[in-house]
Formats: sequence, C-alpha cells, structure tokens
Amino acid sequence: MATIKDIAKYAGVSHGTVSNVLNHKGNVSTEKILLVEQAAKALGYQMNSQASGLRSGKSKTICIIVPGIDMKMYGKLYAGIEKALHDMNYTIEILCSEGMPDKESRLLKKALSMQPTAIVLASSAYKNEEAVPEDTMVVMVDRYVKGFPDNAVFISFDYERAGREIAEKCIRDGNKSVALMCENRRYTSNRSFIKGAADVLESEGAYLEVMEVPAPLKFNRAFDVLYASDPFDAVITMSREDVENIKMAHTFNLRAELPELYSVVSRDFGFENGNMYEMDYKLMGKHIAELILKKDAGAPDESGDGSEAVQREIIEEGRFPQQRVYQRKGEETLKLLTVKNSTSEAVRRLLPLFQEQSRIRVNVVEAPYDELRKMVCKMKDESAFDLVRIDMAWMLGEGGQIFREMDCGNDIIQRIRSSVFDGIPEEYYSVNGTMYTLPLDACVQMLFCRKDLFEDELIKREYYETRRKKLLVPRTYKEYNEIAEFFTRRYNRRSPVSYGTALTYGRSYTAACDLLPRFYEKGGHMPDGSGKVAVDTQEMRDALTDYLQSIEYATKEPHFWWRESAKEFAEGNVAMNILFSNYAADMVHNISSKVAGKIIYAEVPGGRPLLGGGSIGITKSTDKEETCLQFLEWLYSDEIAEMVTYLGGFICNRNIVNNAEILELYPWIQDIERMFRKGKRGRKEKNERYDEFALEDILGSAVISASSGVSTPEEALEDAQKICNRMFNQ
Repeated sequence: MATIKDIAKYAGVSHGTVSNVLNHKGNVSTEKILLVEQAAKALGYQMNSQASGLRSGKSKTICIIVPGIDMKMYGKLYAGIEKALHDMNYTIEILCSEGMPDKESRLLKKALSMQPTAIVLASSAYKNEEAVPEDTMVVMVDRYVKGFPDNAVFISFDYERAGREIAEKCIRDGNKSVALMCENRRYTSNRSFIKGAADVLESEGAYLEVMEVPAPLKFNRAFDVLYASDPFDAVITMSREDVENIKMAHTFNLRAELPELYSVVSRDFGFENGNMYEMDYKLMGKHIAELILKKDAGAPDESGDGSEAVQREIIEEGRFPQQRVYQRKGEETLKLLTVKNSTSEAVRRLLPLFQEQSRIRVNVVEAPYDELRKMVCKMKDESAFDLVRIDMAWMLGEGGQIFREMDCGNDIIQRIRSSVFDGIPEEYYSVNGTMYTLPLDACVQMLFCRKDLFEDELIKREYYETRRKKLLVPRTYKEYNEIAEFFTRRYNRRSPVSYGTALTYGRSYTAACDLLPRFYEKGGHMPDGSGKVAVDTQEMRDALTDYLQSIEYATKEPHFWWRESAKEFAEGNVAMNILFSNYAADMVHNISSKVAGKIIYAEVPGGRPLLGGGSIGITKSTDKEETCLQFLEWLYSDEIAEMVTYLGGFICNRNIVNNAEILELYPWIQDIERMFRKGKRGRKEKNERYDEFALEDILGSAVISASSGVSTPEEALEDAQKICNRMFNQ
C-alpha cells in the first residue's frame, strides 16, 4: 500500500503538505490539494482513520456491545448511532455478547484495546472489572453497571412507566391472570418494568407470575407459558422476539387458546398492534451520537465552570399507539377543498383507512393555488364544502366569512391544539381573537445548502483564495449573494454546479415571499410605525437591489412555485435554495435526487423568515360539524401525522420530531418550531385596510416588472407605492 512518503514524491510536494491535505487541515493551496488528491487516487491510497487515531493517542472509534445483534431494538440502536455519525469519520464496531457476562468482559477488553472515543454498552453483567480511561466515554443502555468511571452516562426508557401502562391496559381488557416474561430481573430496566406492572396488577387483585428467561431458553419458555396447568389470560413480554416465540410455539398446538399478548417493542414505522408499547431505539441511538459528539468536542458544562458536559442519567419515553373508536352511524360523506400539494396527495393516499375505520368517506377536491384563491373568495357564507384548507395569508380577509367559530372547549379541539407545535402563532387560528381554524401544513422559510459542496476541502480553499474568507453557510443576504456568485459557472468556470441558487419569482406572490425577508433584514416594517404601507423606501430599494443581484446567480427561467425550485436543487444544479419547509421534502422525494443525505439546513439569511402554509376549518354552511371533528381528530393523530409527513407532506403535530425515521429523511423538522418563533406574516398592524396578500401581489408585480426590464427598480417601486396609497393609505 502506498505511504504518505510515496504520495509526496509522486505529487512533488512535502511530506507535511500531504499530511495536512489527508487530515483536512488548512493552509494548503488549491493547486497542492489537487496534486495530492490526484496522487493519492493514482497510487490507490486509502486513509486508515483508526490507525491515524491510534498515532494521535485516540481513535475515532465507537464500540457498541449488545446481548444480541438479531434483536430488533439493538439493530435500531446501532442504526441511529451510525446514521448520526456517518459523515463524521467515525468507525463503528458492533460486538455481540450473547447475554454472557464472561464473553462481554472479553469484548470489553477488545474494545478498550482500540482506544475508542466511546463505548456503548447494553450489559449482561452487574459490575465492571476493567480499567476504563477517564477520556473514554461510556454510555450504559437500559442496564446500569457498577464499576465504570463517574462520568459514565446511563440512558434508558422509562421502563417503570411502560410496565405500569401495559398493566393498566391489561386490566382494562379484562385480564386477571398474567405472566410476565423477562431476562434476569436484576437488570435495571427489567427491575423497573416488573415494579411498574406489579404495582398495578396487584392493586387490581390480578394474579402475576414473573418468569425469568435466559436468552438461549426463550423459545422453550414460550411452551411453558402456553402449556401452563392454569392457563394465563395474558402474557407481557419485553421484546418483539418474545412475542414471535410465543406465536411460533402456538402453531404446534392451535387448539390451545392463545393468551392476549402485550409487549415492549422497538418502534417501527407505520401502524403497530394496539397491545405493543413502542420505544424508539433508533431515536435513542441518535441522542447517544449527539452526546458522543458533544463530549468529543469538549463542550463546556452548562454551569460554565469549564468542565466537560456530562449528563449522568437520561430517561426517554415510550408510548402506546393512539386508539380511536368511531361512532359508526352509517355511511357519511364529507367534501374537503384544499390546495394541491404534497400534503393533500399524502392525505388522499391514507383516506381509505379512515373510511374503513369510520364509514366516513372524504371526497377531496385539490385546486391549484390561484384557483383555490378564487374559489375561497366566492364562498362568503355559502359553500359546497364541509372543510376548507385556506392559506394563512388569507385568514384576515376571508377566515371569518367562510368558517364557523370553533368551540375551544370541545375535547377534540383541545386535544388537537395540544398536539401541534407550540411556536405556531395565533394568526393560523384566529381572526380578531376568535378561533376559526386549526394550523394544518404550517411552514416557515428555511435555507438549504449542499453539504457536499460546503464541506469539500478543495472548494473551501478555492473560496478562501478568491474571497479571502471562509466558506460558511450565509447569515446575511450579502454573504448569500457572494456565495451564489462563486457557485455560478458563468462567473466561476470551476464551479461544480451551474448556478448558485434557484429563485421562485414566476408569480407575483412567490416573488414577494423571496423579497420580504430581505426587506425585514434591513430593518423595514410593514406597515410602518404609523400604520402606513410604504414600499417606496430606502429599505425596500436596497432589498430589491439585493434580490435582482440574486437573480444574476439563479437558473435562467424563473420558477413559478417552490416545488420547481426544490426539484432544481434535488437534481444537483444549484448550491443553495430558500424554500418553505413544507416543500423541502421534495428535495429528497424526487426520484432523481442527487442531494439526499447531503443537505445543510439553516435559518434564512437575516433571520426574519416568512411564515406560510395553511389552516383547515369547518365551513358555516355544513350540517356535519360532528363528522368533520371526527375526521380532524384522525388527521391530526400521531400515526396519521407521521405517515403524511413520511410521505412528503406535513401535518404540524409536534410528536413527529420524536420519530427517528422521519428525522433521518427530513432532519430540518426538528428545528421548525424554533424557526416558527422568528417568522412573520398575517398580522394587521395599525391599519385596518391592510391586506397582506394584496400587498404581496403588488410587491411581487414590482419584482417581475424590474427583473424583466419593463421598468427600472425605482419606477417599479414608485408604481407599487401609488397602488398601496389607493388601497391602504386613504
């Protein structure tokens, strides 16, 4: 194998230069980076990250030791850790102890010999005898083990609560004789689980028999449960595999009655049996990876004393799938009017399930944005629809006219409101303090950048050499334009992409959405402090100048809708894009996406994003309010909100941020609530005549006029001001 010395000789550079390039250190010119990379490729050199780490006294290795790699919960745990650390140059080793303490001890010695950054351990022992260096992070999963350094972390689900809630369901279902199968009750999670279940079952007078089952004998024990002389009503287990063992044993004697089965299971995507209590081990893996990164970076303690941040104990929560019982009166039909987008498409795919469960048919009419606007404006007090999804920018003008007031004391409305993101403002719900709607696919503008470009050492060095500054995610629109120019091939022939950005200004209101955050960044207000709608101002002129500059670095044809911009980004043609978050999924759902897994997200430059998306309400003219509420309860349920989001839509249920599968696909969702709090739109400030949607139409027309050369920027804003004066300022 080629050595660093061979590469240096082949490339005609020093040994130190090669080392700096291969270890991603700065102060190496673009020319030399290219020489070293070409030489390494020609000689077939591959960097051994573990050996490199050992030379420095510490390897970027994570060792995961589990009782069984065939157990789904540990497969999910590994997947969560691996996914979060995939791009961080860590080597991840998974080792299986088969539930035997002696083997685990040998594996721990093997792991320590690698000088790992961290050891993640689901232990089968009660005490550790190995000497562990203080700088090796130890994370104990579910089972606490004595003998590790004081800074070790214990992370587990709330197993006592799980045992309690499973036992409560057992009692509700009428079971009086219960077997509880687990491994050694001395394990922390098992002990807590047994306590939670026993407290409930014993207080209710039910019989409980705890059966400890060593891992190799689980299938044998399943027969013991089924052939008990006094049959059990129910069996509670602690893994999906235990449930499968009991079902398999039952196939050998189908005449025997199969007890009701309850279990803790690692969360899967989709619908789970109502007796299965879900714990998201993949999300736990993600959290463990975040702890490792924090520790490896030497993050300061929150107390500010300079010590490394260590959280000794972390408890996560599981849950039962939501159970809904519908009043099946007979066949009913609802009519829903909505904009045609990814959310409506996903909901339509799931509606057959709702019809089967409730005998309620929902006919969905999907209209393009422009057509939906016309239909809503014509409704007033009469509508052919029972439910309408309205754009939040129209709420002030149309909400009170077409929707009936929602009963804030209604149980369903209260449950839905408690399930949505906290950061969503009242403008999605109400008009002048009266509640008419619920936020549906509420969204916020976000900045998306190509991670593979922004973290490429050669590109970073070239940017530094041409701009004399680091290539970082832009925080201002000035930086945004500088980076967009750098990535536009017309201005930089070495750019790996054709354009710096994609803009959505083919329609007036989409153009305004791109312009207004620039205006707010410059300190502009709409309306101004006196309530006047002033667009011919220095702040707006500067914002329009910035935007016209951005157009120079964008794709040649203006996009009419954000899905088109997302597609442009997905196809790898641009380096950056600003989208409303409910269209961001199109970047990875596109079948030809070249950026999936390669996206950096951030708040928009200037930190003043626009809010967007829409809300759903019950029309004044419907006589099916109760049926509408049943549909809304189904739509906002955790399982349906998650499935809609997974399919590329978005329902603003806060629980989706606790689903590791969703966060893996759409990591930006975990920060949407924070960005909502910075968003702006839909407020009537000191001007009763002000109509935000009408203003956006006026401003967007000015953008299109100026960008097409029909008028100068000054003329475009001057004309826009005249219209604003007639509409809002008289």
